[in-house]
Amino acid sequence: MSLVQHNPKVYTLYLSTQTAAGSTYAPIDTNNFSIITWNINWDNLYGGYGSNVEERLSRVKFQIRSLSQSAILTDAANTGVLAIQGVGNKFANSPNGLVLGMINPSNEPVGGGTNHILIGSSLETAGVQCNLPFGYAPISVLLLNRTGALMANTTNYQLILSFEMNGG
Repeated sequence: MSLVQHNPKVYTLYLSTQTAAGSTYAPIDTNNFSIITWNINWDNLYGGYGSNVEERLSRVKFQIRSLSQSAILTDAANTGVLAIQGVGNKFANSPNGLVLGMINPSNEPVGGGTNHILIGSSLETAGVQCNLPFGYAPISVLLLNRTGALMANTTNYQLILSFEMNGG
């Protein structure tokens, strides 16, 4: 009996709500920072890894950090989850998309003031299993509060999505 070691291939996607319109991976609409959509060329992201007949199974992890803003974020209103619509998992789908992990407000003193940021990370976890799309397909990133509704008072943010796919 031989053991085959599988080396994962990791693809990282950096998304920012401040990317200029017309740029690769620029947000489609920034009217509400709690739900932002990006049009992603998935085939280019993976450099042709796999073919259109393969099921693209991946584990996705995230890290998010918002811009600093006045002390308007609260634990009650701005503790929640980051979810993505556009990637699937038949065992974990919800009406709000695939939940990737917790996000919460954090104090970030700037110039002696009390400013807050939203932070969250699942990079140190196993991630969440999902099926990735083919070709051009949009994903929407949702910042949801404790009740599952879109968060209030959100602002620009930077998001890293890390997709780990098993390779041979």
